[in-house]
Amino acid sequence: MTPDDLDSYLRDLGLTVEIINDSEGKPHTVVRQFTIPSGSLTGRICDVAIMRPPGVPYTVPAAIHTRPALVAMGTLSTQASPLGPDWQYWSRRFDHPPTPQLIWTHILTVLSEP
Repeated sequence: MTPDDLDSYLRDLGLTVEIINDSEGKPHTVVRQFTIPSGSLTGRICDVAIMRPPGVPYTVPAAIHTRPALVAMGTLSTQASPLGPDWQYWSRRFDHPPTPQLIWTHILTVLSEP
């Protein structure tokens, strides 16, 4: 699996996907204007980002990023993001073999938990 496989999967779901760099020049896949489908944040609209790891095999980073911040900064293992001051970093491990479907399911689970 590669970051491009994840991007293709997300586009096939009908999502708008872009690539942006953080303050250190590291690329991230961003899903624009995503509506959270379940949990206490249901209906909230945000951008969701995940770093595009350069190595092979694909290693899922232990973080997702949202814009805007969806919970109080510093709660629920969140902090400032290297993507910029309007982004929030959510520290979450991914402990499964990476596939686009499992990565997106992981992101949806994180966003449904607060």
